[in-house]
Amino acid sequence: MKKLLPLFLLLVVLASCGGKGSAEREKSENTLENLTFSVDTLIINSGEDLFDLSGLVQLSGQSNNPNFIYLFDGKKTRIQKIDLGKRALDTSFGFEKEGPDGIGTYILTIQPLAKDRFLIASFESQGVFRSDGSKELDLTLSKFSASEDESQKEIQMPYEMYVSPNGKYAYALVGDFFEGIWHFVRINLDSKSLKSWELPEFNSAKNFTIQLNSDDSFNLRAEDIHLNELNDGMAITVGSSSLIYVYNPQADSLQFINFPHKLTAVEKSGTYPSEVNSKKEYDDIIADIDAQITYGKIVWDSSTKQYFRLGSKKLSTDSKKSEVFLYAFDKELSLIGEQKIDAFEKTPLHYFFKDGKLYSYVNVEDELGFAVFTFDF
Repeated sequence: MKKLLPLFLLLVVLASCGGKGSAEREKSENTLENLTFSVDTLIINSGEDLFDLSGLVQLSGQSNNPNFIYLFDGKKTRIQKIDLGKRALDTSFGFEKEGPDGIGTYILTIQPLAKDRFLIASFESQGVFRSDGSKELDLTLSKFSASEDESQKEIQMPYEMYVSPNGKYAYALVGDFFEGIWHFVRINLDSKSLKSWELPEFNSAKNFTIQLNSDDSFNLRAEDIHLNELNDGMAITVGSSSLIYVYNPQADSLQFINFPHKLTAVEKSGTYPSEVNSKKEYDDIIADIDAQITYGKIVWDSSTKQYFRLGSKKLSTDSKKSEVFLYAFDKELSLIGEQKIDAFEKTPLHYFFKDGKLYSYVNVEDELGFAVFTFDF
């Protein structure tokens, strides 16, 4: 969950609906019941360079090489490659904001690819870029107008994108936070065709899109919605719900999954105005929403062969502390464990697994760092 910039007002959805299947993934024994952990802090040495941690930090990992993490520097329009093993900056790649190889200004997605190539998607540009800054592949969705379903309308700008490991497909989320209508889009890069599925179970997320619009201020708050990489396919998650959609590339189908959680509610609830002009009213609404469960992204741990997900609830309006929950799933995405982590006071940011340990971004006196959690199940 996050406060979104006014540029999100540009997001519109012009896609039509598709089919889906549904299922409930049953829970077996609670594998997290006796969970304990220790924590350490890892500081990254930037050498003679600097890391810009002054604004919204955007980090991305590379699934086929867990030793590296990537930081986007918006001020210098570059991506910094960080070696976690050496705890140091490895190299930097510069890009242009404008022109034929421009990546745009407000970056929505960065995905590292093989051979130091990157999927970079912004409001102005979407494509695959080489390490020298040149654009290798244009992924503007309007370029793929040959829809596999003639009844589908032309699909416009994506909110988030992802390229499959084999490079044959690209995936996108297209939607509108105000209308609450979202679509998952699969692009066949060989045939230049695309197909989309509507995500109706996520429609309720619009109930938590709140706009502050007064004479002296503007702000917009909405639920995060994300593409999540699976070992075989993709998952689509939204912060207001534990419910997910899973795309199976072999069947070229989308399935809806409902998890029987016991510790936390499946979804947020409540009715709120979509627009207010009082900052106090806006803050009170946000506090009420934040006191409910917010679900994070799904990440894979190759050591335990399990998926994990975090959830959190703010304790009070004035407190920065949260209740944090950890959920475990087997490789078929069946829920096998859930536990409240009392030692966590804030939700880990930009979390991922490496060598069986959970890494989370931390700012250590303006130095790039990671809290490293070693779990004992």
